[in-house]
Amino acid sequence: MKRWIESTGILFVVLALTLGVAVAEVPRSATLATHSVGSLYNAMGTGIATVLSRNTPMTVRVQPFAGPPAWVPSMERGETDMGVLTGADAIMANKGIVLYKRPFKNVRLLIIGAALHTGFYVQKDSPIQSVADLKGKKIPTDFPGTPILKLSSTASLATAGLTYDDIVKVPVADLMAGSRAFIEGRTDACYHAVRSPAVEESNARVGGIRFISLIDTPEGGKKMGEIYPGSYPFTLKKGSATGILTDTVVMANDVYLVVSKDFSEEAAYEAAKALWEHNKELGEAYRALGAWRPALMVKKSALIPYHSGVIKFFKEKGKWDNEMDAVQARLLAQ
Repeated sequence: MKRWIESTGILFVVLALTLGVAVAEVPRSATLATHSVGSLYNAMGTGIATVLSRNTPMTVRVQPFAGPPAWVPSMERGETDMGVLTGADAIMANKGIVLYKRPFKNVRLLIIGAALHTGFYVQKDSPIQSVADLKGKKIPTDFPGTPILKLSSTASLATAGLTYDDIVKVPVADLMAGSRAFIEGRTDACYHAVRSPAVEESNARVGGIRFISLIDTPEGGKKMGEIYPGSYPFTLKKGSATGILTDTVVMANDVYLVVSKDFSEEAAYEAAKALWEHNKELGEAYRALGAWRPALMVKKSALIPYHSGVIKFFKEKGKWDNEMDAVQARLLAQ
């Protein structure tokens, strides 16, 4: 009996030490970078942080920035733990192209969320019906504080064969400044993400807004993808969101929740597990997150490598196979 008690005691000590090490490797707090307050990214990031804080040992704090180019360098240095951005931003940062002056290789995928839908909207009773009708109209431009917007809006105009030279440019600082210009009547259209808080505000302030369709042709889609990597035309059904008054073609781009390469394997594992097992809470935290489903989290179309900690979790769930091993190897080598 004495020997059994001694051996059992040793076992408990070993288990306690093992669990203690695992818990210690999950930080008590973490930061999650988003776009500015009022943006869809900030609202989604706040919802994600809420779910993670409730269901992991971490308290996740949201840090708003003008856009990913402002926070990706800090993630490279290990100063930012997590972030929300599009696949386009992720691959451009990884390769050090377009908006990024050098490659940032320390950004890793935690999960892929639902697609982000963006487009131009106008006042509900405007005669403007499609992107082609924006020729000669006043449009917010430049976005030095959120440079990805210049790229994505340029790609949207390109579906109709238009460039910034075909519109009347109204320079604005960032995403929210563009919304203010529209509400104040200084522009004929605004560019934003569907279901964002700013769209809801515009809708309330101007008496109703209406998203207008991009030009959905093979040529238009090709031009869009060349300018804004990973994007594609997508039709939203009438009534599916504020401002979608008819079936409307918008730009789609997958949204990524990313983490630093230096984020511990245990922390990445716990975060993915929480978002998988408490998936319903995402939609409760913010409506747009209701489309973030476990089935979307792992994709062979991923543009940057996954974090090693989440690979372990996805293997346990049977969602990571030999094909995904090949995808990961290719992405790590790029």
